[in-house]
Order: sequence, then C-alpha cells, then structure tokens
Amino acid sequence: MFEVKVVARGDSLVLSLPDNTGIDFTAGQHWLMIPTADGTAFTVVPKLVNPYRKQQSADKMPEEWSDVDWHVDE
Repeated sequence: MFEVKVVARGDSLVLSLPDNTGIDFTAGQHWLMIPTADGTAFTVVPKLVNPYRKQQSADKMPEEWSDVDWHVDE
C-alpha cells in the first residue's frame, strides 16, 4: 500500500504518486477509477485498448457456403 496526494495543477486536480510504488506507472497512461456502491472508495484499473474499436475492412467477407441456395421457393 502507498499513499497518494491530491494536488492542484492549473484548473485540475491530480493524484500525485510517490516514485517508490513498485508499480510501473508511466506518464500518459490512462486509468479508470471505479467507485464502490456507496461512493466512499475507488478501485483503480488501467484502461485497456478496445480491440473491437478499430475500423472494419471495407472488403466483403467470403461466403462460407457458396454452394448453398439461400433463396427458398415457397
């Protein structure tokens, strides 16, 4: 466990971490603070890159069953 301090930087509040945390914090990382149900505490987790947000290819996917006639005669 280590202690962090809230400091003012311009118009923002910043959590100041000590150098000797033993955790690999680096400048520019994004973290999420998830409040507990009663709002009195937080869980801090690193924000991960969403692999599903990248742009989809404009190429059409090949038909898996090209020999199937999908038009059903009634």
